[in-house]
Amino acid sequence: MNITRPRTLVLAAIALTPLALQAQGLPPSLFLPELLLPRAEIKASTQTVTLNKASAPKDLTQVTYQFEGKTRTFSQFMSEAKVKSFMVLKDGQIVHEYHRFPNSRTTLHQSWSISKQVLSTMVGIALQEGAIKSIDDRMDAYEPRLAGNGFAGVTFKQALQMSSGVKYSEEADRYSLFFDVFRHRYRFGKAGSSLTDKTLAPTLAPAFAPGTAYQYVSINSEAIRMALEKAVGMPYLDYLSTRLWQPMGMPDEAKNLTDREQTAFTFCCLYATTTSYAMLGQLYAQGGSFNGRQILASDYVRKATTFAGDPSNWRAASVPRKDGSALRGWGYHWWPLEGEREDFVASGVFGQSIHVLPKQNTVIVRISSDHGNVEGSSYEAAILGRAIADHLDSPLMRGSP
Repeated sequence: MNITRPRTLVLAAIALTPLALQAQGLPPSLFLPELLLPRAEIKASTQTVTLNKASAPKDLTQVTYQFEGKTRTFSQFMSEAKVKSFMVLKDGQIVHEYHRFPNSRTTLHQSWSISKQVLSTMVGIALQEGAIKSIDDRMDAYEPRLAGNGFAGVTFKQALQMSSGVKYSEEADRYSLFFDVFRHRYRFGKAGSSLTDKTLAPTLAPAFAPGTAYQYVSINSEAIRMALEKAVGMPYLDYLSTRLWQPMGMPDEAKNLTDREQTAFTFCCLYATTTSYAMLGQLYAQGGSFNGRQILASDYVRKATTFAGDPSNWRAASVPRKDGSALRGWGYHWWPLEGEREDFVASGVFGQSIHVLPKQNTVIVRISSDHGNVEGSSYEAAILGRAIADHLDSPLMRGSP
């Protein structure tokens, strides 16, 4: 029985009505934009790299950590955060791997906002290649159409640091973007808006001076993509494939959501395997080097992900969180964490994360369907990640299963 087409038609009908705006309350199991919009394929590398499994996988059930005054366990988190897949790398090897049925190593998982961290990587590569001369360049110098609204004069760095200053309500406007793009496709371009239309909208007026405050708005990522594409002279996904996926030897294909005009979403919606996300994390754990190649400049990695690398990155105190935590700051589209570890996180709503701890050469990938907590237990996940890294570094764990 083929239920995909009827389900798609029903969702399309909903998408064309004002009721669509109520979808921001839907759990991730029901909000599936890939049923309404096309996805472009990112082919696996022609020269693949395999992540080796440790000879003795590590048992993490003994990991405990303190959270909100209580002792918590790894098993509690895995259950309560509705974890679908979990992978831990230590020194570049897989030391722990879990997939909850029907998920497997080949499942393509929706990244949600982890896509922003991938976009940051591509900006870093463009800087390294000289396609973007300076991170302090105005984006409208590369894409003049961005001079027509609040993005006028905004630099790559300001947009990456979520300080563009454009007027935008993240929750309402982000969902409005989705459904305008849905309508644009199903009404053959005669209604709704493309991603380009949404990014160039006159309503994106200046709200504050660029660089003076932090405000998380996903439309910044689409403006960055537009300027990046002009800088490198090719569509975003072509650049991603030729400069990242192929050189890293990614063994799995991926997909990326696009609009009716085949423009790639970059504020969300990469679909990749747990292995692919882990390899991206390992690239950053190794300072931009992977499989013997310096794919991304180490200086960019440090500036993008740490407060020490760029003191203008937003400290956690300036980055308000619904969960009340004061741990995650904001860098170049990455989440640096407070403390001496200089660890950092890629994060997506509903519990997607890549926690990178370079000093301990540890990478932790979590894929969840945690719709009970919109922020996806991100604060607790960071505390757990540090506990896992410490557990793997303990003398009793070295060389033990």
